[in-house]
Amino acid sequence: MPLITFLSDFGWHDHYVASVKTKILAENPETQIIDITHNIKKFDIIHGAQVLKAVYRDFPEGTIHLTAINLRQSAKEAMIAIKLNNQYILGGNNGMLGLLDEKAPQEIIKITENEPGSNFPAKDVLAVAASQIASNKSIQDLGTPMDESEFVRYLPQRVKATREIIQGHVIHVDDYGNLITNIGKTDYDILSKGKSIQVKFRNYVLSKVQQYYHETTGGEAFALFNDQNVLEIGIKEGNASELLGMEYGSMVSVRFSDY
Repeated sequence: MPLITFLSDFGWHDHYVASVKTKILAENPETQIIDITHNIKKFDIIHGAQVLKAVYRDFPEGTIHLTAINLRQSAKEAMIAIKLNNQYILGGNNGMLGLLDEKAPQEIIKITENEPGSNFPAKDVLAVAASQIASNKSIQDLGTPMDESEFVRYLPQRVKATREIIQGHVIHVDDYGNLITNIGKTDYDILSKGKSIQVKFRNYVLSKVQQYYHETTGGEAFALFNDQNVLEIGIKEGNASELLGMEYGSMVSVRFSDY
C-alpha cells in the first residue's frame, strides 16, 4: 500500500490533524501516514510549497501527499489531485501546487465533492481521495480532468546569471533562521571555475562558499550549498534572518572575478 504524507498549517493545539488522519484510517486501517510538518506558517502557501518541494521526491514513486494550507478561501476554489514526477499530490487549487515545479503536472484532476462547499475539505474531500488512491483507485476516477489553463500558478522569483554575477533571492527562512536562496549549485559550479568569488547580502561580503557547517565557528556568517543544492546563508549557532535583517525576497548575489 502506498505511503500517505500529510502537510498542513493546522499546528498541534487542536483536533484538526487527528480528524484528517482518522478519516483516512477509517477507510484503510493499515495505511502508513507520515507527517511532514503541521507548523507551516498560517495561510502561507509559499512556505508550504517550499517545504514540500524540498522533500516529496525523496519518497517512493506513487506516494500520496495530502496538503492542507489556506484551503477554500473562495467558494470557487476546487480541491484537486495532480500527478507530478510520478507522485500524487492533493490540495486546493490556490497556487501552492503550482509552485512545486515549473513544468506542468502529468495529470490534473478536479475532485468531485459529495458535499460541495465543505468547511473542512482536508477531511471531507482530500482525506477521502487519498484513501481511494491508496486503495488502487485511479486518479482519473476521483473527478474530471482540469485544463492546465485553470491550474493556478504564480511566477517564482527568478535568478539572473551572467559571467560576472548571479543574482538571486531568499525564498525560505528555515526554523533555525537560515536563509535559503534560489541560487543553484549547477550555475555556481560553471561560473566559479578559476574565479575568486564574493557572496554579497545586505552590507556583508563572504569570500568563500564552504562545504560543511562545521567549518564555521560560533557567531560567524557562512554560505554553503545545502542538501537541495541551493545556496544557504546562516550564522553558526545564531539566527541569520534576525541578526542580518533578511527575510523572504531579500537579495543575494555571487560575484566572480579573475584572480
